Amino acid sequence: MDANPIVLDDAAGDVVVVVVEGEHDIYTAPTLRERLDEALGRGGGVVVDLTAATFVDSSILGALLDARRRAQEQARGFVVSVGAEVEPGVQRILDITGLVPVLPVIDGREAAISAARDGVSGSPG
Repeated sequence: MDANPIVLDDAAGDVVVVVVEGEHDIYTAPTLRERLDEALGRGGGVVVDLTAATFVDSSILGALLDARRRAQEQARGFVVSVGAEVEPGVQRILDITGLVPVLPVIDGREAAISAARDGVSGSPG
């Protein structure tokens, strides 16, 4: 089993949740891109759940921004979800890059699923 999994959860029905756990960087970015492609290919909204992520780097953010752009082109919701307590290795890069309003980042998976269902995908960028 992968120590830092990236899995799809389609329990929400019309919104696919891409669950990212552990540390992710340039080495796992291709796997994230594959999962995001799968999620976008299923139709409906997409939520990337970073609640269990402990570190992400700029290559991960690049994958998220690319997926957000494609979701916007398809007029589909795309939201990043974090928990109430965001790991410093995730919060720091979100703060430094100023991408919270762009992605957008929403606290809590259920709120993120609702936002994705409503077509939220951040400001054009």
